[in-house]
Amino acid sequence: MNKTLNPKVPVLMYHEVLPALLEQDQHFMTPLYVITSEIFENHIKILAERGYRSLLLEDVPRISADGNYVVITFDDGLAGNYRYALPILKKYGFKATFFVAVGSVSSDRFMSWAELKELAENGMSVQSHTMSHRPLETLSDDEIHTELHESRQAIEQRLNTTVSALSFPHGSYNRRVVKIAEQVGYRFMCTSNVTRTYRSSFLENPCVLGRLAVTHKVSAKQLVAWVDYNNAELLVAAWSKRAKNLFKRIIGVKNYSRLYRIFFNIK
Repeated sequence: MNKTLNPKVPVLMYHEVLPALLEQDQHFMTPLYVITSEIFENHIKILAERGYRSLLLEDVPRISADGNYVVITFDDGLAGNYRYALPILKKYGFKATFFVAVGSVSSDRFMSWAELKELAENGMSVQSHTMSHRPLETLSDDEIHTELHESRQAIEQRLNTTVSALSFPHGSYNRRVVKIAEQVGYRFMCTSNVTRTYRSSFLENPCVLGRLAVTHKVSAKQLVAWVDYNNAELLVAAWSKRAKNLFKRIIGVKNYSRLYRIFFNIK
């Protein structure tokens, strides 16, 4: 493929945007994944000033020229992303993909179906993060199929949209999970692994995409280095993620999740 037709397309992974960081006893996830609206706006402003154009996952295969592209994703479906991230995205003319755990929709601190519908009406993409947010590797084939099929069906029926993308909860997946996801009809599958992604990455079959996890400790300088594919910065992020994955494999996904919640005092 001609280089001009295979530009880099980094995929960023956010979780929750709020006006201020939470107190320790209020977390539903690691505190690192909660960033302030001020930090988030600074990230989007910097990307815009550097000429980055945001794309939805399904837009990437249609790229026909070189340029600065980025895919912005949010996991879980937390309400702060509608209240605080959406206005910022609209302000700068950016689009994002929101992966929602359907079983949590309209529950405490999560977006409602009406809010998700408004996201879609504003050019955002609402995609699947399964029904219950359980680690898919720990489930039977039938359970995986149910998680993926029912979440996809619910979003499509409620929002009158097409669901072609999946984010693996807890970054938990293997070949069995990917195969079932393909059978259910997913085209794009997002992990939390650190990899360089290009236009050609979105044409692969199966299309399993790595992402760069943005926490409140990621500086503006580091974000720029990531999206510009600075070798040293990406190597550090990749090794950190590999070490985490190795530890998870050694103790098991369920034990890792239990320790994770205890360590961060997560509800």
